[in-house]
Amino acid sequence: MNDEKKIIDKRSSFRGWKERNRGKSQQRKYIIGIAAVLLIFSTLIIYQYLDIKENASVPAMNAKSSTGSNDSSSIKVTPKITAPETTPVVTPEITMNIIGKMGTPFAINGFEINVTRVDSSVLYTNVWIIAKNIENVEKPFNIGPSTVVIDNIGLQYERVQVKRSAEIVQTNLAARAMREGAIFFEPLREDRSPKKLMLNLNGQKAEVNLEK
Repeated sequence: MNDEKKIIDKRSSFRGWKERNRGKSQQRKYIIGIAAVLLIFSTLIIYQYLDIKENASVPAMNAKSSTGSNDSSSIKVTPKITAPETTPVVTPEITMNIIGKMGTPFAINGFEINVTRVDSSVLYTNVWIIAKNIENVEKPFNIGPSTVVIDNIGLQYERVQVKRSAEIVQTNLAARAMREGAIFFEPLREDRSPKKLMLNLNGQKAEVNLEK
């Protein structure tokens, strides 16, 4: 009798434990189900938020790229203007007149010139000079047509060609060589005296005072 009672007590206690555990397991399943639903719901919300953010960023990038293209198209490119190269104009050097005096040698265009005297007659006015090549090379010796004599009141007398032995030769002069001769001009007018010799030698000019 006691054994049966013990068996019945054990069965009832086991049945009670089983029923209690069944209630707890159902509660755990319910909690797990709710947690799973919350997890799924939160995951869906996160994915939806990410999709919205990506969709919003794409138009912004497109707008930026389109704006950049518009900006690049609106930029005005100024063409580079290259100035044409200009060749510098070389201005010929202007040689100033050399001032000399009769009886005093002076240098002009590689020559040493000494006007020694002036003679005047009814036919000619001749100016006597000594010319020396002071360089170490042969040089041409040419008296230009602008060589004239000026008298004491400013009247000009032109050079004339006289084929006489006294006329200075106008040919090349050797290095360190010299020659002597006269340059012939128109005769001076009465009561006039020579004042200046305007000498043009190989393109360079000199003004020589002929007054004593």
